[in-house]
Amino acid sequence: MQSTLLRNRLDEIQSQAQPEKEWWEKRRASIQSDFMKELEGDTTSRSQASTLAGKAGSDEDGVLVEVGGHGNSGKGSARKRKGKK
Repeated sequence: MQSTLLRNRLDEIQSQAQPEKEWWEKRRASIQSDFMKELEGDTTSRSQASTLAGKAGSDEDGVLVEVGGHGNSGKGSARKRKGKK
């Protein structure tokens, strides 16, 4: 009895194997095509962004920062902090 039930269940599983395999192959192809479209979109947007960045300036432009604001130089206040440890 157990042998018969096991064989029936195995037959069911094997009959479903081919349709499931085809479904997964279609799913894989769909995902792959979506990734390729996304990659193509990224390269297009990157090339446009780099063209715009070249015209307007780059992200690596320097920024000027004033040190100290109350008459103290940055170095003097740093020495004071080190001494108070």
